[in-house]
Amino acid sequence: MSLIRHILLLPAGADWHWMEASRFYVERFRVIPTTNPEIALSLPGDPLIVSLVLPDGRPGHTAAWLRQRRPSIHLDLLFAPTPERLQRILDARTASGARLGRGLRVITTDRLNVRSGPGFSSPIIGRLEAGTEVEVVGQSADGAWWAIVDPVRRERAWIAAAYTRVIRGIPEMVPVLLARPPRVRARDPLLVRQNPDLRAPILGQLPEGVECEALGQAEEGRWIQIPFPDAAHPGWVLKENLEILQGTLEELPGYPSERWLRPPVRSPVIRRAFGADPVSFAAWGLPGHEGVDFQASPGEPVYAAAEGMVVMAAERLDHPYGTQVRIRHRRPDGVYITVYGHLMMGALEVRVGEWVRSGQPLGRAGPQGFIHWMLKKEGARNGAYGDILDPIPYLYL
Repeated sequence: MSLIRHILLLPAGADWHWMEASRFYVERFRVIPTTNPEIALSLPGDPLIVSLVLPDGRPGHTAAWLRQRRPSIHLDLLFAPTPERLQRILDARTASGARLGRGLRVITTDRLNVRSGPGFSSPIIGRLEAGTEVEVVGQSADGAWWAIVDPVRRERAWIAAAYTRVIRGIPEMVPVLLARPPRVRARDPLLVRQNPDLRAPILGQLPEGVECEALGQAEEGRWIQIPFPDAAHPGWVLKENLEILQGTLEELPGYPSERWLRPPVRSPVIRRAFGADPVSFAAWGLPGHEGVDFQASPGEPVYAAAEGMVVMAAERLDHPYGTQVRIRHRRPDGVYITVYGHLMMGALEVRVGEWVRSGQPLGRAGPQGFIHWMLKKEGARNGAYGDILDPIPYLYL
């Protein structure tokens, strides 16, 4: 019996959240997790399985790159825009003992129109009676439509997902299919980066006038993902330097931005970094400072780092952070809490239950000359810090 070599190829730049999401699957089936596609080319022998995690659900560039260099490879495609989605897929496989899972089948819950495209404005090309079982081969970017093989015409067709019930498989495993992928052209020579961030590594340059397909967009709308032949993973370019030739960018799958927090003060100068002063914080059972202290003159305005719901706005003389505000942020990859401590008594400008926008004033800095800013994530396991994370990698400057 041949040894099965199996790689779990995570998205470029995947952090510990993705590794934690795949832990039980990796241990159960002895899978090698990595973000480096070159690993798939270096392992000797066959069979070789690569479970390719696709944040936008489309195999496209990376799959083609792998197949071209190793034609015998078996690709297992996983649609997982967030670590939580990936964990749901892999935990279901682990529980059932199925290394590669099973296809998705649904049954119609009502008489259903079959359309030529994913939308109620698309022409009707047939009908399915209630109780009809069909296999799903794809889904729309918003997940509202299933792509099926029309049992009469034997070609791709679309049905509304709301009028079906899943009877086998995991919806998140189904790839996203775009009826007409947008095409763009570079107005100027563009730097192609590994992630949608000006600080991300540069993969190369897209020459002026080159046309390509748009694959996805970053959450804040400034970056577009494109195929890039010189790298195994797709790259990112600034949207402002692209000309749209075909389709619309609004239909593209969206990627959660890794940097989504704004500094809580206008001129951010760090007084004490995350993890600093390990000796002082050992008394609290922490390996170091559990947040970031920003310099702030007494009375200086303090702002919300992102939109969210205020869950605490209180003057806490009994608490190390004193007068403080806490904001709950629901993100595609989970729920976060930002904490703003050492604020001025009697100067809070928000109340519990209020929805605040990014940059909205919360209060003013207290007499200490700094504010304590902290980031927590529900369910996170960041070593001895527990659910507390270093906020700097999430900070958008």
